[in-house]
Amino acid sequence: MRALRPYRHGNLPAALVAAARQVLDESGLQAVGLRETARRVGVSATAAYRHFTSKEDLLASVAAEGFRELGAAMEGATRGPNLLSRAGLAYVEFALENRGLFRLMFGPVLAERAKYPPLQAATDGVEALLLRGVAELDQRPLGDNLAAMAAWGLVHGLSNLVVDGFIPAARASTLAAEILAATRLPRPSPSEPAD
Repeated sequence: MRALRPYRHGNLPAALVAAARQVLDESGLQAVGLRETARRVGVSATAAYRHFTSKEDLLASVAAEGFRELGAAMEGATRGPNLLSRAGLAYVEFALENRGLFRLMFGPVLAERAKYPPLQAATDGVEALLLRGVAELDQRPLGDNLAAMAAWGLVHGLSNLVVDGFIPAARASTLAAEILAATRLPRPSPSEPAD
């Protein structure tokens, strides 16, 4: 029997997250596990458990990476006029290009984001971008901000329609751009001041 050489890796947690994303893309959420992820990286399951305490812990790291990428895509799209429409289109395009990841990020498996501080911070970053996009309409926090919730609901709903196949992928970006260009966000009513 040939002796195994010790595995040396520069950043095992990052490699495990990358492998988990690959499994997610290929086979869906149910197929992601620490053992399969470790096998793909070429380490023992014990090595994976040194970095992630559970499958949910690994998935939280994957989702946090997804939220950071979504935030970067939205941020990159917000230069110039029509900030909110361009950020919304970036959101829809992110969902189209990362279907499994998008489902994980917004699915019920990680609904308790506060259990995972990096995931909560990454989610907060995307929410801050949404709020910045509607700052001239409403300055309130996200939960009380009608304009931000309307904008998020629109792009998230479009994204889900794309991810679930109700809008054909070939038309998704064009249709989303047309819808976002035609949409007017609600303005805060006088009875709900935006202070």
